[in-house]
Amino acid sequence: MRTPIPTKPTACWAAVPLACGALLLLVPSLASLAAGSTMKAAVLSGGEIKVESVPVPEPGAGEVRIAIRAAGVNPADWKMARMAGRMGPAPILGLDASGIIDALGPSVTGWTRGEAVIALTRPPHGSYAQYAVVPVAFIARKPRTLTFAQAAGIPVAAITAWRSLIDVANLQSGERVLIDGGAGGVGSAAVQIAKSRGAYVIATASGRNERFLRSIGADEVIDYTQGPFEQHVKDVDVVLDTVNPDDGLRAMATLKPGGILVSIVGRMAQDRCAAARIRCAIPGSSGGQPATPYLDQVVALANAGKYRVNVERAFHLSDAAEAWRLGEQGHTRGKLVLSIPR
Repeated sequence: MRTPIPTKPTACWAAVPLACGALLLLVPSLASLAAGSTMKAAVLSGGEIKVESVPVPEPGAGEVRIAIRAAGVNPADWKMARMAGRMGPAPILGLDASGIIDALGPSVTGWTRGEAVIALTRPPHGSYAQYAVVPVAFIARKPRTLTFAQAAGIPVAAITAWRSLIDVANLQSGERVLIDGGAGGVGSAAVQIAKSRGAYVIATASGRNERFLRSIGADEVIDYTQGPFEQHVKDVDVVLDTVNPDDGLRAMATLKPGGILVSIVGRMAQDRCAAARIRCAIPGSSGGQPATPYLDQVVALANAGKYRVNVERAFHLSDAAEAWRLGEQGHTRGKLVLSIPR
């Protein structure tokens, strides 16, 4: 089956700096694929996504192989597709995975076959496939409280939100945080992480998402369809912009002097930030930093009932491009996922 790639142009890093910035550091050799058994995978070839039979990968030293049950869909996926030439022929995209460990590579300890896990996978051997090999530094045990489909929505969104709010903004208990685009994948992760830190959480969203956002911890929800959000909120300590740079510029007016604006959708002009007497930052590339410490903290929140993932819609593996088109519209509540056939 062939499905065309959406053609809306944009920079890869603007989707998820964690994933895109570290891409070239994470690309393994295509020669690591094993000859013999095959699997179904959605590969990128000739500008189209095609489900093909490809060799099943074998785990190397420090890696496990995961039989994937579900794959999360992220803006980085379709944006990476436009730089696919850097990943070799017919790369398999996808960064988020949940599934079962079915093989251990040499020197792997602390993990066993049959364990349910979540993972940050590595294109060109990404999660849009029945199997993927992943270094143990990029996996964590699946939350007991979530299905495989829900758990597949954790890695990229949660790590991006955590790095933005905790590593960069150093969000503290009692601070006021504005999450612009609170109902999306990163936004909904950020609402829950901020709430778990004791912050007062304000989120922008359309009116249809108010009940959802309040259910995951938002203290206030501003309906952006009813007028400029910056007219309804002032004196926040932290802003996380997940929408677009224009929103980031408008959000400057909501911050206290000395507050911080963190953007995952583009850098803010430093002269504008200085004039507003605020700091501006982006989470930037992880540089291949291990994901497990971040994933473990989010899994702990989920197991404590403080973090969940809303699956807006699950698609078949062959419908990845359709999921991308829906995702590009920017109105998803939570996550889109791909169900991986067994």
